[in-house]
Amino acid sequence: MVPISPPTAYLRPRSFIKEEWDRFFADGKANVDGGWRGILYANLALIDARASYNFFRDGVKGYWDETWIDGGASRTWYLVWAAALSDFSRQSR
Repeated sequence: MVPISPPTAYLRPRSFIKEEWDRFFADGKANVDGGWRGILYANLALIDARASYNFFRDGVKGYWDETWIDGGASRTWYLVWAAALSDFSRQSR
């Protein structure tokens, strides 16, 4: 799962990520302490870029904790990552 980088989209098939997310992380189970939360939501971008982007933009109910980002990444990187995997340009505002 780490590191999150452009090849991640080729190394982790979307079908696997979807199954993994549904089984282990859906329904609030990804709300773990520490940097793993950011890693989990960055991986979510591969199957639901909008949800991932919204997490990194808004946090949880407007609250953001910098400890959710592991030492090898940044909130900005994860926002760019999720935005790049989404098609925000075609979606209506």
